[in-house]
Amino acid sequence: MNDTAAPIAARASPAAFLLGLFSLAWRLVLYFAVLIAAFRLLGMANKAAMHALGVHFAVTASGVPAEAVGSSQSRLLLAALIAWAVAAGVGRDRLGPILPLRRRAVAHLLQGMGWGIAGVGATLGAIACFGGYQISGFALSGASLAYYLPLWLAIAVINGLAENLAVLGYPLFRFARATGWVAAIVAASLAFAGAHLGNPGENPIGIASLVLIAALLATAVWLTGDLWLSVGLHAGAVLAEDLIFSVPDSGVVYTGHLIASRLVGPAWLSGGDAGPEGSALAFPVFALLMALLWVVYRRRPATAAR
Repeated sequence: MNDTAAPIAARASPAAFLLGLFSLAWRLVLYFAVLIAAFRLLGMANKAAMHALGVHFAVTASGVPAEAVGSSQSRLLLAALIAWAVAAGVGRDRLGPILPLRRRAVAHLLQGMGWGIAGVGATLGAIACFGGYQISGFALSGASLAYYLPLWLAIAVINGLAENLAVLGYPLFRFARATGWVAAIVAASLAFAGAHLGNPGENPIGIASLVLIAALLATAVWLTGDLWLSVGLHAGAVLAEDLIFSVPDSGVVYTGHLIASRLVGPAWLSGGDAGPEGSALAFPVFALLMALLWVVYRRRPATAAR
């Protein structure tokens, strides 16, 4: 577990605590302002480059092109790195290793991917037991499989890095430094779920489920002391939804599904357009997954040598 220095709130007078909250607030405002500005500027540059090259990712009946989400997540990752550098530099923050290049980094990444795939698979398995998930055959083979398999592997890792770094990187570590990990996890979970409110197919159960999933991702950061396990969890879930089990992902359908599948029945059961996270069955599955992670990783302090 990450047991670095005690949070400021635990060792400060009321006046110092309020000053600490103000210090936290301006840092987070600066961070998200830079994040949003950098993401938009990178988007404008990408649009101009795509236009100059004559490349266009068009949304079709099959869904949003996988290449488009890969491009968007790559820009988010770069924007998050820029915002992290600016906010940490201006605030002179030393928050410990967020993405350390340690021996256990790859192990935690791969372990997390396994957990993430298992979580989505268990949710869909439960939905299937009630007739809400059906498979009719394979949708990819040959050249298309050879194209989309490595593409989705890369997109999944980039997606996990981008979204987790954007919300569970500098903001989570800085919040935890000021208030402690419990409050930081709650705040980050709400922010993470809130970022998905604009997704077209999302539903209230899906948003509530995302709060729990974000808490799972943030707890993985707390337990291991860095982002790698959390990134793997997120990447595994993306790979499971968008390729392996071929279902909507947070209300959006992408191209490159491995199998022909569909979610049927009431949305509270199947998740409907939101995907498996919109199912009520996602709550016990991911709550159990959080408990398992606590048992497996709680005795692995961040300060231990990797």
